[in-house]
Amino acid sequence: MIRLPYFPLLAATTLLLSAVCVQAETYYRWTDENGRPVHSDRPPTAGIDYEVVNTGSRLKREVDSEEGAVPRTVEPTQGNDFEPVTISKVKIEKNPEYCARARQNIEVLNAKVRIQMKDENGEIYYLSDEDREFQKKRAEETIKVHCP
Repeated sequence: MIRLPYFPLLAATTLLLSAVCVQAETYYRWTDENGRPVHSDRPPTAGIDYEVVNTGSRLKREVDSEEGAVPRTVEPTQGNDFEPVTISKVKIEKNPEYCARARQNIEVLNAKVRIQMKDENGEIYYLSDEDREFQKKRAEETIKVHCP
């Protein structure tokens, strides 16, 4: 039986350990016969090329299908060499429709009228001053991205 004064300490320790466990994950990744990506805690069947990926360190190891199953360890050792994962930035195409809509929104938000909007439940509400400023910032960000 756990005494009540120790319960908060036990709960805090459990939360801390679970946060540490979630921080980094090592898994196997490959593409199935239909071209869909597969992420698993177990390697694929023989004859499939795959990668061992660590989310905490951004390291990956490409494994040839002939090599078979390798351990999920991320410590680089001889024969278990990992390489950094390169992350490419996605280029966003300029969209004239988004640009025009954002400019219209700025005009309406700058007008001295009350603006009605619907929330996620479909209920109508009026924009507060804070909501209006938030919507202006969103429109300005859209203009930066999509307007020439």
